[in-house]
Amino acid sequence: MVTGVELVATALTTGAAAGLTGAAPRGTVHELHDALRAAVRRRLATSDGPGGGNGVRVLDAHATDPDVWGTRLLRVLVASGAGEDEEILAAARALLRAERLPTRPTRGAPAWPISPETTQKTRSATT
Repeated sequence: MVTGVELVATALTTGAAAGLTGAAPRGTVHELHDALRAAVRRRLATSDGPGGGNGVRVLDAHATDPDVWGTRLLRVLVASGAGEDEEILAAARALLRAERLPTRPTRGAPAWPISPETTQKTRSATT
C-alpha cells in the first residue's frame, strides 16, 4: 500500500516530468501540478518556520531534477506532515488520475498505441 507521502511524491514527480518535456502544451496535468505544488509549498512554508527555508528549496530543486532530489523531497514531506494533509492528498490524486487519462489522438494518428512489435506483426500480415 502506498503511503500519503509516496502518493504526493509520485504526483510531484509525474507533474515535473510533464513540465520538463518542453514540447508538451500546457493543460490539465500542468495546472493540477501547479495546484499541488502550491499546496505543498504552503505546507512546507508553515512547517519550516518563517520563509519556508529548506523544504521549499527542496521542492523547487525537485522540479528541476526529480531523480536527484526525490529522497530529500520524501524527507521534507514526512517532516511537514504533507502525507496527512487532505488538500494535498486530493490534489495528488487528481493529478495522477488526469495523467492516466488518454489524450485525443491527432488527425490521422491511430487511437491506440503502436509498439514496434505491432508494426512488425502488421507488416508481416500484409505481405
